[in-house]
Amino acid sequence: MIGDKTEITDRQLRTIADMLVINGSLLGSSGLWYGKMGAAIFFFHYARYAGNELFEDYAVEIIQAIQAEIHKDSATDYDCGLAGIGAGIEYLSQNGFLAINANEILADFDRRIRHDIMCQEQENNSLADGMCGLGSYLLYRLNGFSSGADKLYPLIKDSIIHTVNLLEKDQNLLPDDLPDILSFLSRLYPLGICNSAIDRCMDKIWNDFSFRLIPDEQLPSWTLALLRLAPLRSQSADIAVQAVDKSLQAMEAHEEPRSNRQQVHTIHQLLWLLQCKRLISQTNLNLDPDSSINAFVEKKFYIKDKELELSFEKGKLSLKGYAGFGLAMMTLSGKCDDTWLDLLGYSYKSI
Repeated sequence: MIGDKTEITDRQLRTIADMLVINGSLLGSSGLWYGKMGAAIFFFHYARYAGNELFEDYAVEIIQAIQAEIHKDSATDYDCGLAGIGAGIEYLSQNGFLAINANEILADFDRRIRHDIMCQEQENNSLADGMCGLGSYLLYRLNGFSSGADKLYPLIKDSIIHTVNLLEKDQNLLPDDLPDILSFLSRLYPLGICNSAIDRCMDKIWNDFSFRLIPDEQLPSWTLALLRLAPLRSQSADIAVQAVDKSLQAMEAHEEPRSNRQQVHTIHQLLWLLQCKRLISQTNLNLDPDSSINAFVEKKFYIKDKELELSFEKGKLSLKGYAGFGLAMMTLSGKCDDTWLDLLGYSYKSI
């Protein structure tokens, strides 16, 4: 049975790689979630999986194409813009895929994103919309420094502190923003750079929190947020378990025969399940739903060969589509670690 799974995995990964080699350059976006950056990350991992440096060369070509497409008016958002592209570059650098000086390559990214964060105070709408994505880029940058001695460290640290202060002061937080904020703050907390402000911001959200009032469509985002929060807020641990249980029940209740049109939704569910597994493994909590998650992963692991059809719909070829599915297959095969899952963002909202 293991041999059969390996054969299926190899065949489907090659199908995905072929699809992306032929059509990846035609992706309209350079971004991380829905564009070329996500495809590049797949190819770097697949080159190691297949032991074929040609795929690594192709990934480098994609990175070069991305660089050529960046201009002074490029958006800075995380899903399609500079923040996500920069996070992807930092990820590749930190994991040994690119031997580069990230500080030099990302200098303009740093400047543009710091500028956007500092200018947010002048806006009257909800600051949380987009801020967590910019903050996630800065978080990757901070994690890229071996120590705080680098001259860029205090600049990026100040930008993150400013981001947290803006989120704390924001009086226009929308319900959809709250799991994003908690997820971002929970990832930032272990760095210990502005934990008093983070605690105040978390407390403000938590004091108004009611698990019973979470709409079903927000449940996946809240589940990830609560799992990230569990090691920091003991009172959220039981609620995190409930959220996983309720999410799995909802997933099971809406199980339908898979069709080509439903493939991306199935992939999104698989990526969410793997994010849950990663977060559960990072806690010291005994979360029983892990066995149920494994059962769902097993059901969603394979897509029939005939269903791997080419499509340019948003997300189908990149990190939240078939490239993400390929990375998931490599991870479940034990040939790729799961750190790339953090690139999927700070919540489930945009999946």
